[in-house]
Amino acid sequence: MKKIFLTALMLCGLSLTAPAQEVYQEILRLSRKVAADKNKSLDARKVATFKVDELNYMAMKTKEQMPDSSVRVLDVQAYAMYDFVNLFMRRLTEARKKADKEKVMTRFREASINNSRFNDMDKELVLSYYDNPNYLTQFSLDTDWVKALAEIRSKK
Repeated sequence: MKKIFLTALMLCGLSLTAPAQEVYQEILRLSRKVAADKNKSLDARKVATFKVDELNYMAMKTKEQMPDSSVRVLDVQAYAMYDFVNLFMRRLTEARKKADKEKVMTRFREASINNSRFNDMDKELVLSYYDNPNYLTQFSLDTDWVKALAEIRSKK
């Protein structure tokens, strides 16, 4: 009886991790598709490129530092990053004045840099988008997206 119960629990655990991995993979797949689509605007492709680079960085660092929990953690962080970037783009679009757009940029950049996840010392890599004025998504790659999103949502 115990064997059947344990087997059932293990199968439930496997079925719970599969969708999590599918969320990360789906965001990565969609972002790659947009990044490669020459029919999309340059800004849309750059945002998608950021997402791809962030997801790859996130997976690499998560596997290094948390190999046992990488699937679930990747799911949560990937979805929060996706939400964060989309909320950023929406608020940036809603801002009419240049000063309002700059406020949006500053708030999101600060939320990104103030919520480090890995405390990665490779600042050249981590800040490659943050320090690049050619990208709308000037965010740190080393971001705890759940915390950054919560910070943004707590401020109007």
